[in-house]
Amino acid sequence: MLPYLKPSLLRFHRHGQQGVNSSKCAKASVADIVFLVDGSSSIGIPNFQAAQQFLSSVVTGLDIGPDKVRVGLAQYSDDPYQEFLLKDHMDKQSLLTEIATFPYRTGGTQTGKAIDFLIKRYFTAEAGSRASQRVPQIAVIITDGDSIDDVIEPAKRLRQHGVIVFAIGVGQADVKQLQSIASKPPERFLLTINSYQALVALKDVLLKTVCVSMEDQRQALAEKFSDIFFLLDSGVSAGEFQQVRSILVRLVNQLNVGGASNRLGFAQYGQDVKVEFFLNTFRTKEETLTAVKRLRQRKLQANEQRYLGSALKNASTQFFTSEAGSRADQGYRQYLVVVSGKDSDDPVHKSARRIKLQGVTVAGMSVGASMIEMRVISTAPYAYDSISNAVPVLKAVFEKQDQEATLTGDCKAAKLADIVFIVDESGSIGPANFQLVRTFLNSIVGGFEVSPTKVRVGIVLYNDEATAQVYLDTFDNKKELLNFIKILPYRGGGTKTGAALNFTRENVFIKKRGSRKDKGVQQVAVVITDGDSQDNVSQAAAELRRAGVTVYSVGVKDAKKAELAEMASHPPNKHVFTVDSFVELKSLEQSLQKIICLNVLHQTFTRACNEADIFFLIDHSGSIYPSDFYDMKKFMIEFLHTFRIGPDHVRVGVAKYADSPNLEFDLTAYSDSTTLEKAVEGIKQKGGGTETGRALEFMGPHFDRAMATRGHKVPEFLVVITDGKSSDEVKVPAEKLRAQGVTVYAIGVKSADAEELREIAGDPKRTFFVNNFDALKPIKDDIITDICSQDACKDRPGDLVFLIDSSGSIYPQDYEKMKDFMKTVIGKSVIGQNEVHVGVMQFSTIQKIVFPLNSFYTKEEISKAIDNMQQIGGGTHTGEAITDVSQYFEPSRGGRPNLKQRLIVITDGEAQDEVKEPAAALRDKGVIIYAIGVEAANTTQLLEISGSPDKMYAERDFDALKDLENQLAFELCEPERGENCKKTERADIIFLVDCSTSITDDKFKSMKKFMESIVNETTVGKDLTRFGVIRFSTVPKSVFTLNQYGSRREVSQAIAALNAPNGDTYTGKALAYSLEFFDAENGGRASLKVPQILMVITDGDATDPNNLAAPSVALRDKGISVFSIGVEGANREQLDTMAGHDTSKVFYVDNFDALETLYKNISQVLCNSTKPACEKEKADLVFLIDQSGSIGSQDYNTMKMFTTELVNSFNVSEDLVRVGLAQFSDTFQHEFYLNQFYSEQVVTKHILAMQQLGGGTTIGRALDSIRVYFEAAQGGRRKEGISQNLVLITDGQSQDEVQDAADRLRALGIEVFAIGIGAVHDQQLLQITESRERLFTVNNFGSLEKIKQKVLDTICKSKPIKEAKSCTIDIAMGFDISRSPRAPAEKLISGHSKLQTFLPQIAHYVSSVPSLCCVGPEPIKTNIGYRVVSRDGRSLDDFSFEEYSEEVLRRVMDLNLTEPTYFNTALMKSFGEKFNTQSRAGVKVLVIFSDGLNEDVMKLEHESELLRQSGVSALLTVALEGARDSAQLQMVEFGRGFGYNLPLSIGMPSVGSTILKQIDSVSDRECCNVMCKCSGHEGVRGSRGPPGSKGPSGQKGFQGYPGDEGVAVSRSSFHQMKSPVDLPAL
Repeated sequence: MLPYLKPSLLRFHRHGQQGVNSSKCAKASVADIVFLVDGSSSIGIPNFQAAQQFLSSVVTGLDIGPDKVRVGLAQYSDDPYQEFLLKDHMDKQSLLTEIATFPYRTGGTQTGKAIDFLIKRYFTAEAGSRASQRVPQIAVIITDGDSIDDVIEPAKRLRQHGVIVFAIGVGQADVKQLQSIASKPPERFLLTINSYQALVALKDVLLKTVCVSMEDQRQALAEKFSDIFFLLDSGVSAGEFQQVRSILVRLVNQLNVGGASNRLGFAQYGQDVKVEFFLNTFRTKEETLTAVKRLRQRKLQANEQRYLGSALKNASTQFFTSEAGSRADQGYRQYLVVVSGKDSDDPVHKSARRIKLQGVTVAGMSVGASMIEMRVISTAPYAYDSISNAVPVLKAVFEKQDQEATLTGDCKAAKLADIVFIVDESGSIGPANFQLVRTFLNSIVGGFEVSPTKVRVGIVLYNDEATAQVYLDTFDNKKELLNFIKILPYRGGGTKTGAALNFTRENVFIKKRGSRKDKGVQQVAVVITDGDSQDNVSQAAAELRRAGVTVYSVGVKDAKKAELAEMASHPPNKHVFTVDSFVELKSLEQSLQKIICLNVLHQTFTRACNEADIFFLIDHSGSIYPSDFYDMKKFMIEFLHTFRIGPDHVRVGVAKYADSPNLEFDLTAYSDSTTLEKAVEGIKQKGGGTETGRALEFMGPHFDRAMATRGHKVPEFLVVITDGKSSDEVKVPAEKLRAQGVTVYAIGVKSADAEELREIAGDPKRTFFVNNFDALKPIKDDIITDICSQDACKDRPGDLVFLIDSSGSIYPQDYEKMKDFMKTVIGKSVIGQNEVHVGVMQFSTIQKIVFPLNSFYTKEEISKAIDNMQQIGGGTHTGEAITDVSQYFEPSRGGRPNLKQRLIVITDGEAQDEVKEPAAALRDKGVIIYAIGVEAANTTQLLEISGSPDKMYAERDFDALKDLENQLAFELCEPERGENCKKTERADIIFLVDCSTSITDDKFKSMKKFMESIVNETTVGKDLTRFGVIRFSTVPKSVFTLNQYGSRREVSQAIAALNAPNGDTYTGKALAYSLEFFDAENGGRASLKVPQILMVITDGDATDPNNLAAPSVALRDKGISVFSIGVEGANREQLDTMAGHDTSKVFYVDNFDALETLYKNISQVLCNSTKPACEKEKADLVFLIDQSGSIGSQDYNTMKMFTTELVNSFNVSEDLVRVGLAQFSDTFQHEFYLNQFYSEQVVTKHILAMQQLGGGTTIGRALDSIRVYFEAAQGGRRKEGISQNLVLITDGQSQDEVQDAADRLRALGIEVFAIGIGAVHDQQLLQITESRERLFTVNNFGSLEKIKQKVLDTICKSKPIKEAKSCTIDIAMGFDISRSPRAPAEKLISGHSKLQTFLPQIAHYVSSVPSLCCVGPEPIKTNIGYRVVSRDGRSLDDFSFEEYSEEVLRRVMDLNLTEPTYFNTALMKSFGEKFNTQSRAGVKVLVIFSDGLNEDVMKLEHESELLRQSGVSALLTVALEGARDSAQLQMVEFGRGFGYNLPLSIGMPSVGSTILKQIDSVSDRECCNVMCKCSGHEGVRGSRGPPGSKGPSGQKGFQGYPGDEGVAVSRSSFHQMKSPVDLPAL
């Protein structure tokens, strides 16, 4: 019998065992291997002897010798025993003798103690270990049982000791325990076998794995050598030159220098460069030393300049080439040591950056040069201000074996992602280049915060087939992962990238292997390949992206750019990377890491637009696959979610075309997003050709009708989506549409023609091309931003200053691109005296103001000034520049601190000074800073400048700034996230307008303009904001009431039509008159708690001043807020009386021109005054307050005050809002439950009296502890359906895991809100809230007040997150095989050939159910579980529910069955228990394979009904060969759909397909409420396929038993035998 082996081990068999010794183990000739053998009593003598034979066979396959492989052996039971050490037997024969004779100790099983024994006794120099000589250290542990002591910590110590640990589990050994012992991944280092007798079958597998690991580890441990070039300034003094030469002599003496070790080169520079010797000039230490001693200083001419910039350029092209002896292509590190006596006379920035990008590490040593320049040329942190300590410093740098990757700021913040590397290992790469890939991976992964709760990493290698080397849940220790990357196996072979992408999606990005997609964690794949794929990648990549994975592709050498773009997410310029050689991978490390981390950080924010008419024109021709058409509909639906849909807001229509266009639905068809979404979902694809021109022509009349149905012109947009070239002309009809005022966006997919798309859109910026339909999603934001930014910037006055890097590292063409970027952003703003003011400052080593905020007030003047800018050159002193620019936001320099003030910093490099404090000081003044980094910008510094990840951008090059133009312009116009109000959305507003004699026609026009502006600042609608107008002089008169007009256009027209009568100013009479117009019959909605506002506009003294107070009080008593707006001669005291002495509602301007712009001041106050009443009249509100030691006492008090202000915003009482509170640090501190205090005053008093304890920050523990506060005993009213809310306030990152604790809270229906202050971990808080809308962040405690209203609004409007509709399916399979006689230990399927043949087919078929109507087009992966049950209901073997696995199925089929199984009530009860304890699926299906019922059918029918009532969706029975009375089996079935009367049998045609149809019907019924589903007839059976290729030879069989003794036969007797039949049997 072939023992059960893991698939990875079987793969080793498949690739052949012959030549294991000669090939793999011949290369792997050096290692120290210690075997630790379990000698406990449970093993027994025969098994122990089998273990000895196994050890002998393994040792026989190794190359034993003192300088080759050394072997040690230890045995253990209760105690460990030293059998022999590594140094004891240096030849194979004595080793084998010792192995054959070591005694069996017996006893218990203490594996942990034995592992520690190995560390202390075996892996030491005294015992013969050669670890100090970089020899691989390997332990092989063989055991058959559970250890009674802890193995986790001892095993961890052994691995940390640098030992690779193999674990071999025999028989019933605890696999989980073995996994904690073995090195990771277990697929490589853990082997399991059924018995000791079968160990021999593992020999070749173990040898191969050990030998491959020995060789890979030997390479990983091999001493790292470097190519080191010294570049010396010839202008240093003679003494300094001698000092440098002395340093070189000492370095050569102390380093291992030679052709095969460290190589040295030397050059001097002045105006030009003189190379003394290249890296390959000398091959020995002696030659190099002689050359160094002979070095002479090169004499410079008088006043000769020193061009370090030119010398660095020369170094990058001449020093580090293979011709000059560089071994970069073999993975050797490259160092350039620059010794400089003065700052360079030519620019150094560009050439320094260029050589560092080549992967050369530059160390700068000053003997007179400024440290500013040293830092520019050096790789951080290798800048030194003297050479006094050069020898030990440089020696440590050159000899450092492992370069530790440093976490950049964005990767410190991007702490949450699942990242899988999909790595090509095909034969075209070769071992040397694959070593460079290992180094590249090591560096990239080293830059992430790897841990189970932060960034998880997976690695898939592929050639003709893909293998997962590391799953997302394999490693929980970053160091172990990095060590494993160093020994990643390389196998060669073909290049099937498409298959690898599918493998990764199906096997790695899944929950059971560590994917956290279901918890909202970003899924990222990085594909690294060097050539064309031998299979199609397009569909596989699309499926991977559809599964929610962001894909990056890295192409090396011959990789095809088109294929890389096909694989990567959109846009390609952010997701595709190419290099010309594997050496150049090093230059990608930082940029790839930076972009991955930033994309993980950045979230998409919702845009909102006012009025627009949008048509989609979608291609539904036959070339579009159904899944692509679904992607197109999904794109449109996501589009809809962004807008306020309604007849007076955004209207959407859809037309589709193939050969001819037709209208799916018009702009007026649907007036809300719900019905519109359903209409989009219902669009059907019909197919045909592609006549885009005809379709564009078709759209013209529909846009004409749009204006007619709305009544006025609003922005009009057409979004065209097509996948091919049109068969007719598009240019003319597209031009006609644009001439109509329609803005056209053209989106091309797959085979669309780029030129044709430009003709359709008429503007390259509105032309988009994507490789696949799934990539439509990322361009959605680009189009929406463009649509919305057209009116987002109206009425957003503010100060905007650009701070532009003008240093020498920026190329002239890039400097121009930066100027173009500024002009485009400014072009999208509304510039003017009372609008946006712009200023520009440049900086390098110095700062230079180009123009301040009060210089220019037109776009033309600003553009001209920007065009005239000249680049400064020099260094990058960003901190100084931020400090200097601060003054320009002051009123004395043109700033307007009362308005929004923003600074945009653009830089291309690392600041040479401190940026954190200057930026924080500027932000504390209220200036919002956006930091844009290009190319080599330091992202840690960008984060310090902006103070927030969502205001930080890092781009690969200056061309990428174009992608930012729309986004940034929109961000500048949008109110801040967390700002209190955007627009007045729901209110009843009546204008009470003074029309007395003193108001001239011009003044009245100004009043009407003011009113129209207020109307434009609101969202008008019957259910939104309503307006009325009352004019007054001697007599007041209503012009129109609140319920008269329902759209902005109608209200604006009515205001425009107002006429001014004459008369006196009876304001008091008018106030009293206005009261009734807020009643319900006039459209007032006070009963619906809609805010009521009266806006009084007057220009003089009231004629009845004594009558103002009483009606003003009456208005307020009725809940009406009065805004007093006075112009020119208005009486300030009277204005104050009307507004109830609330100064925030009193406005005064001294002329009517100023009145026209006064609305800008009023709109924010109006918006905040019209906040709707909290929707949560009743709620349970619990606060969880951070009191850790990182919070200062003043900040702690600020936080307490903020909390009391939040509490006081609610109606606290026993019946309405109840409040509870706890504090936490690294401990949890109870304050009060929900049923302790029932008034704001008592709650406030307790909060203000709280004391801070200090300590750490364990939010996870605190979230678990707070759950009890929501229980009924503590005053929680969850069971009464009252809203449950938790508000977390914290200033730091949790030191424990938060996800599961937050999930447990949300499972109770508790809405969690988080407020983060300062350097919090945004992504961790997002795990807690699960919604960005419930997450608030501020830079400091002083800024809490700014977000108070936003927090309150969000709590009031929030609803628990409903889970998206999904369908989960669990299928259990059971076996009743009771009729055939069984031999002991026979396999489950023995005697059932059809079951053996068809069970794999059935399991494979049902592993995926086709798309369901209510879920989407994606097939649903099912989970399959198996159980074998004894006659009395005991579980003989159980396999839990998981996605289809060949490995699991093979184990089921190979089960040894010691007794028959029966179809009886016990079997059904057992499966009922399995579903109850193991399944949480929506659909539960039980499939029983049976040879006939074994109990009374009536009893079984009753049990079947109980099973159905327990929540099982269906029971299907499949009759096996020879089943008795198979018709009876159907009597116990339930839940089947159409075809229920068709008996299922193992031999029926297409049995797998038939069972799948049944499960499909059940799933549609349970998930989608579809009671019946019609399926087509079975198709015609296909013709027989060709015979498969012959499989590889099986493994060698066991040695046969000796034959019986022969019978002696005399020669004469033999001759007398007449025929062969007479011969005795052999």
